[in-house]
Parts: sequence; C-alpha cells; structure tokens
Amino acid sequence: MPIAAWALLITISIFCNLLVGYVAHGQRTFRLLVLPIALSVSLFLIADIDSPLGRVIKVRPENLESLVESLHSQ
Repeated sequence: MPIAAWALLITISIFCNLLVGYVAHGQRTFRLLVLPIALSVSLFLIADIDSPLGRVIKVRPENLESLVESLHSQ
C-alpha cells in the first residue's frame, strides 16, 4: 500500500478517536475503548495482508497454482 494511503488511514483513525473521546467525555470507559481497539485490529490486519511475509493471515493462491499446473500439462 502506498504511504499516502497509510497516512490517510492513520489520520482518519486519530480524528475518529478524538471525536469519540470528546463526545463520550464522562461516560463509561468501555465505550471509549471499542473504537481504538477495532481500528487497531483492522489496521493490523491490513498491514498483515499487505506484508509479503504474511505472519497471521496466510493466503494460498490456489487459482494461480491450478493455472500453472494446467499450463504445464499442455
């Protein structure tokens, strides 16, 4: 992913958390923790899928493997 896309995602995350914290001032802390945790998990998963090493999510390119096998058999 381009650096500009990461910057935009992080900026949006920070502003969303600031707005939720401003609106929920004086309320339960559970509500204040839901959005930061959800955003951090989603950014982590995006980074994991984008990484060529792929530590948590492993994607197996089954369609490409079957294409290679069909090309070798011809």
